[in-house]
Amino acid sequence: MNTTEHWLAARGAVHRSAFEITHRITDHDPTAHRHAVDIAATVRVSGAELHSEPCRLVSLSLGGALVELGRLTVGTLINITFGLPSVDERLSLDAVVHWCSDEGVSILFDSLRAWEVWVLWRYLAALDDDADLEPTGKMMAPQLEAMSVP
Repeated sequence: MNTTEHWLAARGAVHRSAFEITHRITDHDPTAHRHAVDIAATVRVSGAELHSEPCRLVSLSLGGALVELGRLTVGTLINITFGLPSVDERLSLDAVVHWCSDEGVSILFDSLRAWEVWVLWRYLAALDDDADLEPTGKMMAPQLEAMSVP
């Protein structure tokens, strides 16, 4: 038994396979899910011969995107460049091909900088009318109420 199994057994918990888990910690966050978008982009594919081609982002999340593009080999390293309406500067993000289908190429972003995460998060949160653009307000409200003196 490894340390995790010992800890679970000591607490009377049942060890579950990763395939049995039905929700993630980020399920409450609307920006953790892909949002339908229509954004012009350019993909540069790494490899024996570097080439660039125009494409469209059809869905976007903090973790990756679905790109209308011809098939690429899973694991291919790419760089995708696109603009967002709320930002003057174009984003240039490194990514890896996660899977391909007739719908497009699914990519996972790799090593986003803090500014890039913030810009993407603000854009995705703005796509949801009911999203709270300041998540710390919801998280801190109960703690602030508990701290208030009558």
